[in-house]
Amino acid sequence: MTEHQEATVSDEHATAQRLRRLIEMDGAGSWPPKVAHGPSWPAALRPYHDIYIEMAPVLPVYPPSVDSEANAIRIATFRSRIRNLFHDKINLSEVESLLIAAERGESSPFPLDARNGFFACIALSRHAYRWGVIPVVKVAQDEKFIDMPLELNVPWAFLQRIYGVTSHGGNVTSNYFYNFDKDDNLVYEINHGMPKMIQTAEHHFARIFPVLEKLALPIYHEMVKSMIAFDRGQREQCLESLKEISTSLRLPLKAFYDTLVNSKIDRSVWLSYCQGFQGWAAGEMKDGVYVEYDGLSGNQLPFFHFVDAFIGMPPYLSEENMQRYIPAAQRHFTASLREHSFRTKAKEMGDVEIEAEMEKIVKQMRVFREAHRARARPYLSAPAPERKVMTAGKSVLESEKIPDSNAAIEFLFKLLAGRLKQTV
Repeated sequence: MTEHQEATVSDEHATAQRLRRLIEMDGAGSWPPKVAHGPSWPAALRPYHDIYIEMAPVLPVYPPSVDSEANAIRIATFRSRIRNLFHDKINLSEVESLLIAAERGESSPFPLDARNGFFACIALSRHAYRWGVIPVVKVAQDEKFIDMPLELNVPWAFLQRIYGVTSHGGNVTSNYFYNFDKDDNLVYEINHGMPKMIQTAEHHFARIFPVLEKLALPIYHEMVKSMIAFDRGQREQCLESLKEISTSLRLPLKAFYDTLVNSKIDRSVWLSYCQGFQGWAAGEMKDGVYVEYDGLSGNQLPFFHFVDAFIGMPPYLSEENMQRYIPAAQRHFTASLREHSFRTKAKEMGDVEIEAEMEKIVKQMRVFREAHRARARPYLSAPAPERKVMTAGKSVLESEKIPDSNAAIEFLFKLLAGRLKQTV
């Protein structure tokens, strides 16, 4: 938060406090988050970075393989190699001691930006172990319980507590926000050594997420300022902030439109080489009931949660899924935005100017959601014969009711249509 922003956003307001905590804690003082990788970590943790970098080149295969027997061997070989590296290079006792100390606030050599980078490394390592090969293949999708090495489970339990998530797999924050260095390079690539078209698609798709957040940060501050002004009866200041939000909203939405094009993210490779790896489609038994985790989805992006909450829309994700995939600081800011949303109050007061400015924001979100459905169809329709019908945010969908990709698209579009209807 800059000095100017500190001066214009009152820390007395609950929503301002939530935003400040999000930026200071999960963002390490910046948003999108500040991140440090590998060499800056405590010595006990650095082997995790080195092992991922060593194993990244053997993860992807081109072209995709549809030979289930060969795929099973490849997955087993990948997992065996990475387990051996964990065993040989990681002192789990030292790792555990360091993380316990860090959680107690005793480990000063583990600053927040380094913790963020460590979250990315462990999350991407878990996804790599879960799938064993890119693109995702059917024999891996058939596995519903993944026996993770202790070297990945011990730090994951720590990271779950620190960030307040419960899923076995990563999320938008861990896999994308925390996976770029200061020069905007992906650190933990999943398509190392693949043809340029695939690597370009991976980079541009991953970059959508932090780019949107960078462009949206001024909007978040204006949201808070408008709430403070409304609560204080400062109507003109409130209207000024709403107009600024409406104008600025075009920037992140345009960034999305400009990136999701075939020249940057080729439709022929996105489904196989970018999307599938971010899914999870495995789980655990809880109280005798199988619980499956979906993995990463664009619906976890903070921008959409924050804007929807500000205009008073109900949550898209269930409370259970919010806790699984959305870090606690993001959940708390979203909840505060929704709690202090003044759109309904302004309407009840008959303030037609505030209502009109809010409507401009709503209209932009409606247009975006309509356009997103049209943009998404060709990407989701691309052939991926190596795997079952699946989406990263809904796991494996293939069933008697959803036998092919067309049926899956219609199923997903019904969900999107429902959200579009709510955007009023």
